[in-house]
Amino acid sequence: MEDNVNDLRGALEALAAKVTALEARVAELENAQEIPEEDLIAIGAAVAAYFGHKAKVKAIRYGTQSRWAAATRERLHNRSVPHVR
Repeated sequence: MEDNVNDLRGALEALAAKVTALEARVAELENAQEIPEEDLIAIGAAVAAYFGHKAKVKAIRYGTQSRWAAATRERLHNRSVPHVR
């Protein structure tokens, strides 16, 4: 019984060390994904042109999927009947 408890404690400590290492790696990757200043200026100019006045850009994030993938998925799930002559 004591051996099982010690094995579980060892496994738990190893798992906790792995989780800590993975959290540090994720934080490092998130910090490396900074948006360049030129892109922020271009986004701000586009927002200002669209709204007709200077608007604040409060948050920008990278997309998780490409538009091409989203369009393909939408086309696959579209159940409408195509136009047939």
